[in-house]
Amino acid sequence: MKKFIFLLVFFSGFLVAKDLEQIYLQNGANAVIEELEKNLQTKEYWDKFLSNKDLRYGYYDGEIFITVVDKTAKRLDLHFYSDGNLTDKFSQSIITGLMGDKEKQGDLKTPVGVYDITRRFDPGDPYYGPVAFSLSYPNLYDKLRDKTGNGIWIHGFPKDGEDRIDENRTRGCVVLKNDYLLEYESIVKDSGSVVLINEDGKVVANNQDIAIILSQIFAWKKAWDKSDINAYLDFYDDSFRRFDGMRIKEFSAMKRNIFSKQEEKTIKFSNFEITPYPSQQKQRFRVKFTENYATKSYKFDGVKTLIVKLENQKMKILAER
Repeated sequence: MKKFIFLLVFFSGFLVAKDLEQIYLQNGANAVIEELEKNLQTKEYWDKFLSNKDLRYGYYDGEIFITVVDKTAKRLDLHFYSDGNLTDKFSQSIITGLMGDKEKQGDLKTPVGVYDITRRFDPGDPYYGPVAFSLSYPNLYDKLRDKTGNGIWIHGFPKDGEDRIDENRTRGCVVLKNDYLLEYESIVKDSGSVVLINEDGKVVANNQDIAIILSQIFAWKKAWDKSDINAYLDFYDDSFRRFDGMRIKEFSAMKRNIFSKQEEKTIKFSNFEITPYPSQQKQRFRVKFTENYATKSYKFDGVKTLIVKLENQKMKILAER
């Protein structure tokens, strides 16, 4: 009952409480939940929910640091996101690797895309300064496009004080002068950060695109929950690749086989992160969320990652893990 009351209050701005009460009295709590889930599949609901939020760098259910690296401007900006509000925390000039998106090991380019800080650590070698932050290159999308390389960091200048770092010697890393690096570290600490790296100006999302993605995610979930295979597969792009390299033809055949069993299932999504993905192709996004999935024969509780594009106000999934 507590869950029902919470949902009633949460959605009362969209469906009046009287309507929900009537649905509950006539058809029970499950009918109320079904009605609420219909709202989640509409852009109109999310437009209202997201109004007055600053979503330039994406939507996040929790508080998070957002680091924006502009290779063209040679600038790093750090923001703190909390409930749709962005607070500027740090801004400084940087050195990056060569221009152009990273394609392979040794090309000396700084990658373009969305990454996470995976750890803060002492780099050991004084050449890299007093501290370093490792980035999650290659990410899911990089790997599925056969990009190679590793060891992309945010780090400092040589401790001996010599300016021996240039675009070639960064080997694709993002480099701050040591005093500025320590200032950045004092803010981020071990909290991590999502990192957007681009070279054509700062990537900016908008509330309308985020609303489309959230409504489409819940429509995709509904098709999955109901084993509606045609509606489900309609969310996948022809160029889709799964984390293990499976392409759309094999993926569709596998899903048709699974859906044909018509198993009862429970699917819950939470803890959303929707980040605009820097790319020459516009309207790309990384979508991360917690997925709780269960049938009689299989259970999964973990993080789902999607790379999606928007096309004619429709979400298409390009990659999935």
